[in-house]
Amino acid sequence: MNSPKTVEIAKDIYWVGATSQDGGLHCNPYLLVDGEEAVLIDPGSVLDFADVWENVCSIVPLEKIKYVILHHQDPDFCASVPLFEGKGAKFTIVTHWRTQTLVKYYGIKSDYYIVNNHEFKLTLKSGRVLNFVPTPYLHFPGSLATYDQTSKVLFSSDLFGSFSYEWNLFASDDYLEKMKAFHEHYMPSNDILRPVMEVLLGMDISLIAPQHGSIIQEDVPKYIKALRDLECGSFLNLIKRDIVKSGGYRYVCSLVLKRLASIFSKKEVLEAIGDMDVTLDENLEITDYNYTSKVLWNLLFERILSRKGLTWLLVIDPFVLTLVQEYDLLLPQVFEANLKKIEERAITLNKENEQLKEINLGLEKGLQEVEDKLLRSGITGLYNYKFFKIYLTTEIRGLLAEDSELNPGLILISIDNLERLGYSYGDSVVEEILKGITYILESLRVGYEPFFRLEGSMFACYLPHTHQEEATAYAEKIRNSILASPKFIEKITVSIGVICFDEIRAEKAYINEPEEVMYNTAIRRVKMAKDRGMNLVCSSSLLEEYQDNNGKILVVDTDRVNIDVLKTFLENVNYQVITAGDGEEALRAAREDPLDLIISEIMIPKIDGFLVREKLLAESSTKNIPFIIVSYLKDESTVRRAAELGIGHYFKKPYMLSELIGVIKNIFKGDSYQ
Repeated sequence: MNSPKTVEIAKDIYWVGATSQDGGLHCNPYLLVDGEEAVLIDPGSVLDFADVWENVCSIVPLEKIKYVILHHQDPDFCASVPLFEGKGAKFTIVTHWRTQTLVKYYGIKSDYYIVNNHEFKLTLKSGRVLNFVPTPYLHFPGSLATYDQTSKVLFSSDLFGSFSYEWNLFASDDYLEKMKAFHEHYMPSNDILRPVMEVLLGMDISLIAPQHGSIIQEDVPKYIKALRDLECGSFLNLIKRDIVKSGGYRYVCSLVLKRLASIFSKKEVLEAIGDMDVTLDENLEITDYNYTSKVLWNLLFERILSRKGLTWLLVIDPFVLTLVQEYDLLLPQVFEANLKKIEERAITLNKENEQLKEINLGLEKGLQEVEDKLLRSGITGLYNYKFFKIYLTTEIRGLLAEDSELNPGLILISIDNLERLGYSYGDSVVEEILKGITYILESLRVGYEPFFRLEGSMFACYLPHTHQEEATAYAEKIRNSILASPKFIEKITVSIGVICFDEIRAEKAYINEPEEVMYNTAIRRVKMAKDRGMNLVCSSSLLEEYQDNNGKILVVDTDRVNIDVLKTFLENVNYQVITAGDGEEALRAAREDPLDLIISEIMIPKIDGFLVREKLLAESSTKNIPFIIVSYLKDESTVRRAAELGIGHYFKKPYMLSELIGVIKNIFKGDSYQ
């Protein structure tokens, strides 16, 4: 074991790691000392525990450590926590709830401070504030970074980490290439990376302290911008470049050599290609070579493989794949031969284990596909209406059972005139609109609030803890972003309803089904937004209470919002409501169950609304049922057709709910239907 060494990287903030780590991936635990409290950040693995423990104790007594921050669940971050506990340390684990569900399996016994429940911040006794920046899927769904407001240091977790076989505590001039190599391996895509980097660019950061690699203390924005623009992961969206105009194979081979030198060393790179007939300058630029271009490209990797082994190819693999796509190159033959896969299998699996793994993966994949089909929207990939209702019920009832003071919010988003858009442009355009809305919602995500794709034109967003003003402001941001988006075939607007649980918490009548009350209130507010002209956010209910006699009403529509709004209102004023989603279902309901009124859309599947009315008129048992049309489609020909069928009331969506209720009341009072 090397002699312990600590370095003060900012006032009262220390690097307390080990210097004896090998393998190109160096781990960095940090200690923040604030008066009588100390915070240990990502304490590290079992392998380096002895060094880290000794380093920490050289700065503060163990009992002074009040908090341990775990940015995510990997063993190189967390595995040493039980060892600290075994030494007698008593602290609170600060982490995301997703991380907590996994790290407990290390055998951690300490209490948890879940940042989701504390507005993503921790205030120390001195008043010093640590803010937690969500970095979802970089590279774990519950990943975080920590920002110390006092020192302006960002403890960035995996972000800004690097591969390096020649490690330095502080970033040197070649660190950018090391950092890119690491992120090309571990980060899923630029779509996930970019939004977080844009948040960081807006922060006042003096120093970045990553969990892997080197500390960045100069020109911080340069490194943030480099990751903002880095194409990585499985879904690359590269600008295609002309290999000849860019400098030919000489240029891309030089890029490979520089990347390898940043990870290993210039000396080792020169050893690897020592017998190649190429001329290099001091920056490893190839200035001349005696091969054809494609021979140079393939020979370079053959030499690397023969001199340095498959480890070098594995490290450089993501970068090479990026170059191949960017410049339309052929993959080098040593990669095509799948040598790296052969080595991995030889090291990790015998034949029986490989077969067993394939079987298990097949089962897991099959189960995942079944789960996705049952719980996710096939178009958007978001969780569907069925899962949403289960989720909402679990969250709200769990909150009440724990007597929690959290104030969750629910935002319901309805695309205005989606049926008209489908009628005008077709189903394929509607699908693109739904995908576009999903993309916008995901890009606006500020934490871990889940989005859902409900039925019809509806989306939902659940905010675990918020305030009415914050939720309304978020909803306005969603509305404005969709309105301003150029992604759609025409301008798209949405009507949004917002509800926070504190509004209904005190109402004892809501205790039996509080989630239904919350959902139905949000639905009513969506409808109010539509009634007021659409493209609005409604976050309050100022609705007249209607009361009337009982009656049975059939609502026929495919618009889930319209169905839910009407059903909620009518049931609240003592009408019995049944629903149908197509014309054939409506006819069956009318024939099997005596009805007092039918409210129908014209554009419904199988049999349209007019044909439903015509068939009802042909049967003595159903010909006298009052029939109201509520539809997006209303023009001279459809009005004439309605009159021919004896339909006295025809509302064009969006309609005034109070007007429709007035007509319904008159019908049930026995006033003339016509």
